[in-house]
Amino acid sequence: MNIISLFNSFVNHLNNILDNNLFLHQLENHISVSTNSLNLNILKEILEYLDLEYKNSKQRKELYYVQQTRPRTLITSLGLITFNKTYYKSKKKINGKYHYYSYLEDYLGIDKWAKLSLSCETNLINNALDNGYSWASKNTIPNYIISRQTISTKIKNINYNYIHTSQKRQTPKILYIEADEVHANLQSRKKAKKNKIVPVILTHEGHKEDFVKKKELKNTHYIASSILKTDKLWEETYRYLDTVYDLNKVDKIFLSSDGGTWIKGYDIAFPNIIFVLDKFHYRKALNYIFKKEPIITQIADGYLRNRMIDEFKILVNSQCKLYPEQKKEMIKKQKYLINHIDGIINQNHPDYKCPCSMEGHISNKYAKFITSRPHAYSLDGLENITQLLTMKANNIKLTEEIYHKFKTGESTYKKLNLEKFITCFKNQAKQVVDNNLKYNLQYEIDNSSFCLKDNYRTNYFLSKRM
Repeated sequence: MNIISLFNSFVNHLNNILDNNLFLHQLENHISVSTNSLNLNILKEILEYLDLEYKNSKQRKELYYVQQTRPRTLITSLGLITFNKTYYKSKKKINGKYHYYSYLEDYLGIDKWAKLSLSCETNLINNALDNGYSWASKNTIPNYIISRQTISTKIKNINYNYIHTSQKRQTPKILYIEADEVHANLQSRKKAKKNKIVPVILTHEGHKEDFVKKKELKNTHYIASSILKTDKLWEETYRYLDTVYDLNKVDKIFLSSDGGTWIKGYDIAFPNIIFVLDKFHYRKALNYIFKKEPIITQIADGYLRNRMIDEFKILVNSQCKLYPEQKKEMIKKQKYLINHIDGIINQNHPDYKCPCSMEGHISNKYAKFITSRPHAYSLDGLENITQLLTMKANNIKLTEEIYHKFKTGESTYKKLNLEKFITCFKNQAKQVVDNNLKYNLQYEIDNSSFCLKDNYRTNYFLSKRM
């Protein structure tokens, strides 16, 4: 192994580049290509060094015969790499059969037929969550394109087993819960099974600061699932809040939502919660019935907030006569508003300081990744992408350690023992430095001797002329 030569070739390549006049973008491109090539060569040297160390080890000679050495191609986060690895055959039979073994694959935790390294898979999934499958497939790995189907398969095969651990926080007097759903289009050919509702619940403590224009929520936490029943989801929400806060010290909990069917199951876990119909859906229903006419809309709003249901129905009936073709939908909106009249009145609750903003949160965190992709998910894939997006929404980064646990169920994996490699590299570097010092010293000696001889000749010539 001579890793110093890799750096020397890298420096020589840069020297050749800098000899020519270049545009800035050309210089950036050349440096990027050179650096990427150096990274791959270093990785290849390390892998082959580890393989050779085991091949020459006493342990290997006691257990295995060398069967063959052949190239192995692997897609890594640095790019496509081809390196040599050795296969072995056991000297003794195990359960009546010879055992075949590849040290490098076992040591690195790479399956025999794996095409992607752990870091590469993790980066692909993270980029897919951030920028979409198409962008991730083209821009994650230098000089290599991965198919979108590969990314989709990796996400589908995740065995999600992450357990979120939260520390106790100072308990506020008021807590907020917001609930909404995401609509996903499945790959199923049956129309009845094409659309899947993904419930999403958000808990927080209200606004961080009330005096700023762009307000942020304090201590947000998302809970979502495409397979859990809604009662289990509400129980999970209660479990989280009970873990983080002392619920006995909480005076009020407000639930903001559009009043969907699944949301009404909140009383299983939160019987004393205060329901608030979010203003977006409230105004949407009013505007549909009264066509955004300000005076009549204001009158209808007053009727609802004062529980004047009969007067409100008369007002809606007059609108139905003006727009008979929309009567069915208007009656539907009327029923919706009357059924949630308590939630409308609670909008003006004196302790309700943080109006619902769930539509924006749903769109930014979930909908633009799930709803915008028609017929993109199987049931398993939908649940996995939901949980990954929930991790991201809760500011939990998908690391190699977490992804490794998803794949294997193991919380740790082997670390590379590079002590011998580093020692070898240091010795090579020291030798290069020593050689350079000797060369520079010899150059200085030779140069000083030449100067002395030259000065002697100059002085002799001047003395003769005088």
